[in-house]
Amino acid sequence: MEQKIIRFIIISGINTLLYSVIIYFMDVKLEPLRFLFQALFFGFFMGFLQVFGLPYMNRNKKQ
Repeated sequence: MEQKIIRFIIISGINTLLYSVIIYFMDVKLEPLRFLFQALFFGFFMGFLQVFGLPYMNRNKKQ
């Protein structure tokens, strides 16, 4: 479980960074606080999906 938490933190950080870069280069005009909130929100939920959601959804395919 500790390994999943560490993986979740790393993946969330990567997703937050990628979202921030994409929004920055698309020249979307947002207030800094809203931009930060959206990036963290996206990173958190994508990290949660990748670490906890996808293995749960794919568990039946292994049988």
